[in-house]
Amino acid sequence: MADLDAPDIAAGDTLGIFTQTGRAPEMLDAALAGAEDVAIPFPADAVHDVVLCGMGGSAIAGSLLTGAYWQRLRKPVQPLRGYMLPAWAGESTLVVASSYSGTTEETLTCMMDAVDRTCPVIAITSGGKLRDHYAPQDIPVFDVPPSPMPRAALVQMLTTLVAALSRMGVLELHPGETDDAREVLESAVTRYGPARPERDNPAKQIARRLHGTVPLIMGGEVTSAIAYRWKCQINENANNPAFWSDVPEQNHNEIVGVEGHGRVGLRTSVVMLRDPRQHRQVERRFGVLATLMAGHVDPIIDVMAPGQTSLGRLFDLVLLGDYVSLYMAVLADVDPGPITIIDRLKVALAEAPYGRTARGA
Repeated sequence: MADLDAPDIAAGDTLGIFTQTGRAPEMLDAALAGAEDVAIPFPADAVHDVVLCGMGGSAIAGSLLTGAYWQRLRKPVQPLRGYMLPAWAGESTLVVASSYSGTTEETLTCMMDAVDRTCPVIAITSGGKLRDHYAPQDIPVFDVPPSPMPRAALVQMLTTLVAALSRMGVLELHPGETDDAREVLESAVTRYGPARPERDNPAKQIARRLHGTVPLIMGGEVTSAIAYRWKCQINENANNPAFWSDVPEQNHNEIVGVEGHGRVGLRTSVVMLRDPRQHRQVERRFGVLATLMAGHVDPIIDVMAPGQTSLGRLFDLVLLGDYVSLYMAVLADVDPGPITIIDRLKVALAEAPYGRTARGA
């Protein structure tokens, strides 16, 4: 099995995902500085509610933000993955179009709809039509520096979104919150990065335990969206099946299916992502679940988020998951960069007829 302490551990990473992950602290700095330079032409009191439009690696920032700040949001915020704005979105709805590439068709369709409805809009992107078409129309465009893949630009996308919504009065940052987040990112890169040996590296240890299994990542409240991020990173970076669950919802349905994992031949593992400020009943549920699931899944791994602020704890768990997925790629001898099957899907969609099929289905 691969040596996770080998000096050439990232040799198979053709797009530089390992390197980009290690640049997280400076990416936060750049995002904060860049967000302050963008003029927003409408006042904060013009916004009654918010829709966050995005897909894939560009959408997860919205889910993470609402998870981390759901008790501190001053206005309703709705993440949206798809082509159509809700019927209630109107002239007092801030529409945030997040597309790293600037070419995501679902997000561009929402943007066109938002402009037609005269919604206040902003864009977060590295280029493409989202910048080229809308910046000349005096629509605020928050630039994101180049990254190997959208999923590797999460720190920039999330930090930019937090900064922009803070400026719009949608959420309130606590004093020193971004400073704490940067310190957490620096610590996380040191604790989880390739230079830290496996004996002292939680990310390498978790990856080793998850290798050869189908991980089920469980979160609750603030960690629910983080669990989804872990699942997506394991899917894309390690080319490994993975799933996620939200507690307490998982307790009302999915828990029953756990008993059948052995019957259908699944070797399933579980990672429980916890936060010290979760509701006490959510915390109790994690403990009971670990007991009930023992014997049906292996291993069961508990992870508690460190950090003094919501943003700091979020970033630590995100970076831990990112590194776990990269080490799983190494163990599987997989290049964590390319997403060949998604590229094939996009080609097939481009070549397929638009609209109804020939049979009228």
